[in-house]
Amino acid sequence: MSKNKAISEAAHLRRAAILEERGDYDKAIASMMKALSAQSNNPESWSRLGDLYRSLEQWDLAVDAYKKSLELRTDNHTAQEALLQTYLEAGRYDDAIANSKLVLKRHAKNVYARDIMGVAYLQTGMIDEAIRVTDELIRLEPTDATNHFKKAVLLQQKGEVGMAVREFTRVLEMAPESGIADQAGQAVSTLESFQLRQIVSLAAEDNIFRTKLARDPESAAFEKGFFLSYTGLNALRQISFDTLPESGADSPQKYYHYH
Repeated sequence: MSKNKAISEAAHLRRAAILEERGDYDKAIASMMKALSAQSNNPESWSRLGDLYRSLEQWDLAVDAYKKSLELRTDNHTAQEALLQTYLEAGRYDDAIANSKLVLKRHAKNVYARDIMGVAYLQTGMIDEAIRVTDELIRLEPTDATNHFKKAVLLQQKGEVGMAVREFTRVLEMAPESGIADQAGQAVSTLESFQLRQIVSLAAEDNIFRTKLARDPESAAFEKGFFLSYTGLNALRQISFDTLPESGADSPQKYYHYH
């Protein structure tokens, strides 16, 4: 590239950056296009152009710009992550999944691609696949409580309440002072209240289950697929199952108090 072209490219890039800071994205894009006219083989400029299009929610143009950046430099991780995120933001979930798989073929331990793929699976209703991806994230980053939180939310959406409580409880144990701990605590409280109502209702209909609960509430609940935290188990132990009426005789909520 000639000296004059280099100077021209630098000037247009500086102007584009100033215009972007002002929020004038259309003019910033025009400046970026002039910079690319001077030097069309700059992968960073194509990536920045993608960012500008993305700011305007011009998804297809953003995708094209990121792809061009990756053609020029296949190891441009910033452009690759931006491309995957753009597919999500554009609602192109199949593309997000397919491209995440391509990234994982080259970089098997890539956390970002797995995260994107998990979200895309969730958005398309493929919860089992999303859980599988989250399990892979947990394997790669076992000390990251956010992955357990994601799994808990997925399990809750799938209706596996006991397993969801287990994962939310794990989040509280792993990161008690984190921002997600409050959300996990609220989820545990809600889900355990739901489970306790289910246990009481089931006990009113099932004499054998009611007898087991009176003897060993923790084992009896676990046997039926329920999982309760320490607080939930304490609430369960306070219920007098011996005096519980049969189904329909009274409201199950009367027989426990849960905080």
